[in-house]
Amino acid sequence: MSIVPSNEEYQQYHTHEFKLRQLRENIDKHVWLVCAPKSGSTWLTRIFKDALKWPSVALVSGFDHREQELDLSPLLAKGTTGNLLTPHQHCRYSSYTHQVIDALDTKVILQVRNLFDTVMSLYDHLTDDETSIPSAFTNEHLWDALDPDTRQAFIVDLVLPWYFNFYCGWVTSTLYTDGRIELVTYEDLKHDTLGTVSSLLDYCGEHRESAHIQAALDRQETRKNRLNKGVIGRGDSLPDHLKERVRSFTRYYPGVDFGPLGL
Repeated sequence: MSIVPSNEEYQQYHTHEFKLRQLRENIDKHVWLVCAPKSGSTWLTRIFKDALKWPSVALVSGFDHREQELDLSPLLAKGTTGNLLTPHQHCRYSSYTHQVIDALDTKVILQVRNLFDTVMSLYDHLTDDETSIPSAFTNEHLWDALDPDTRQAFIVDLVLPWYFNFYCGWVTSTLYTDGRIELVTYEDLKHDTLGTVSSLLDYCGEHRESAHIQAALDRQETRKNRLNKGVIGRGDSLPDHLKERVRSFTRYYPGVDFGPLGL
């Protein structure tokens, strides 16, 4: 008997419906951290991993300049069962993603940050870390050729439109308007870490005592996070004309509350 699957079997295995059916049968609870870049998401992910002690699988096949679109293949390949935490992922909203969330009854935590502060952290990231990001193209040679003012303008003009796409896609979706997404800001997490994490865990149906959460927070203090300085108010130093440029993008989205982004 041939062990090579027939074309019909191969196609069945690779259909979206088949993958979702397999996951529904094996995943009891799914928590997914959907985060804007430079929003403190590495920190929140580490806290959740420590507090929940669940298997963690990233639903993305690659990084670099590649968009972090949801990909079920890594999860299917690992064969994870039971409870699942998907760590911070910079994934925009789409109908496909909505279908997966529905199928797995996913608890989505949406994390964002003040956009002016984000600009400053992105500046540091592109200058000191790496230039491979999906939201706008540059490379080390191109970035090094820009003066500091032009670098800030590059971020505002070419990178931040991705953030508006990301934020507006999620908060105008029925997932959000129906109360199925929990929005959290970096500022919330910074000002009241214990209370915010406790509230997020309760939203996920995973209540933990304060002592348990505080112990997880204390352990994170001893680790080096990738959060790029993470100082609230850094964006105040952004030139006024660039701040106005950022604010001007909101006119394309009438009725959307941009308060969580500091606008």
